[in-house]
Amino acid sequence: MLRDGKHPEYFLPEAVPGFCSLTCCMGVLNYFWSTSFNGQNTWQMMNLFKEGLYTGTEMLDLPEIACKLDQLGFNIDYYLSYSEELHRDSLENPTKYIYERIPSQYHKYIKTDEQGYYRDSGTSINRLGDIKFDQKIVDSQSIISHYDVDIIQVIKENQREGCLFLIGLDRYTLHNEQPYEDLPGGHVILASKIEDDHIVIFDPGPPLLLYHKVPIDQFMRSVEEMGTYYAFMKITDKHADLAAFFPVASTP
Repeated sequence: MLRDGKHPEYFLPEAVPGFCSLTCCMGVLNYFWSTSFNGQNTWQMMNLFKEGLYTGTEMLDLPEIACKLDQLGFNIDYYLSYSEELHRDSLENPTKYIYERIPSQYHKYIKTDEQGYYRDSGTSINRLGDIKFDQKIVDSQSIISHYDVDIIQVIKENQREGCLFLIGLDRYTLHNEQPYEDLPGGHVILASKIEDDHIVIFDPGPPLLLYHKVPIDQFMRSVEEMGTYYAFMKITDKHADLAAFFPVASTP
């Protein structure tokens, strides 16, 4: 976690359009470890999270992020607003699930091709094969899954220093903006806590917004705008938890 003398207000860089999820991952690394592994650009950082398989088209989705952060050594709690039964069914019928979870106004962006790609927004392309990350979460012994949850309740019960929440939502609703034609508002942000009936968020943008407060009802509308079902994750530092059990001896 960031130590005294650091500048936590600078832990999140501003996103290149379309790279909000990757930028949030960089923010997580900076917040907890003060490093982005010397990544020089978005291509290098995307290759880190894609394990060298980035082709310049696919984006990161939440299950993939959860698996990679877990692999790097973070504690990941993965929360879903729907049932375990529905989650498992989505692994058997990924295309059906894509249409069910995405609002009808965005269905025109859903396209698949013979290579197994599907496009679910105006800027994001994913592989149908990436459903394997959902399966990894179901099978994981280290990622803890929680079903039928309420996001506000989860944040209230878990907010503390050294804890971040990574959340997908609609940026237009979040910021009371008019949507651009043919450009959906799918977006990823980090949040830390609830304060004075507002959610404190860190939005990679563009434009970058740090320690930005959003009314709870407006925040919830932006989450629910992305579909009937939503998911998010809680991130803490596994190494910090271990340090509590093995404290460093003080110098005499």
